[in-house]
Amino acid sequence: MKILITTFGPNQENTFAAMRALPYEKLVLVLSEDALASPAYHKMEEIEKISKVPIETIVVDEFDLKDCFREIVEYVLKLELEKKKKQKYQISINISGGSKIMGDAALLAAFQLGIKAYYCDKDHVINLPVITGVSMRNRLTDSQVMVLKEIGMRDTVDDIARKLGPSLTEDTIRKSLRNLRKMGVIRTVPGDGKIEVELTEPGILILETINRFDRGH
Repeated sequence: MKILITTFGPNQENTFAAMRALPYEKLVLVLSEDALASPAYHKMEEIEKISKVPIETIVVDEFDLKDCFREIVEYVLKLELEKKKKQKYQISINISGGSKIMGDAALLAAFQLGIKAYYCDKDHVINLPVITGVSMRNRLTDSQVMVLKEIGMRDTVDDIARKLGPSLTEDTIRKSLRNLRKMGVIRTVPGDGKIEVELTEPGILILETINRFDRGH
């Protein structure tokens, strides 16, 4: 089954553009509680009822990036579990129909999970640069994941090295930190006489998703 997940809200015409341009057999709208009660949503229900396409919703706080991201990831991970039970899904995400925060969260989720992502409007269908089928967990080395999991509120390289003990050399830890910083997963901050590292907001969400994958969702 082909599933289209699309943000829905202020830019409803972009949602309709995605529905026209992208193939789907089930429509999933990422929207706020207010949008759920809007005339535009009821119009959407009528359209899909006529075309006999099932419609589902992911209700989010449109002003909270973390909530939007987590709800989208939660939905996709449930589908991934169903995949393992012989259900077959092809998932794509359109990021252009809702608020900017919702769009950013949807794109981040697509990057994290390796799902096709698009920006659609009445004139364009832009295929965003997501490597399909390659999750963030796949893109990180084992040593990068080990280092990422040991970063506390603010840690120095020495702190991380002590936590990891003999598992990784200091050179490997430093190289992993440099690469994680280039990815925007961590940032350096001035500490008490030493440079410290901390997770960025995307880094926090990436670590959450990796931990869920490692626990089998």
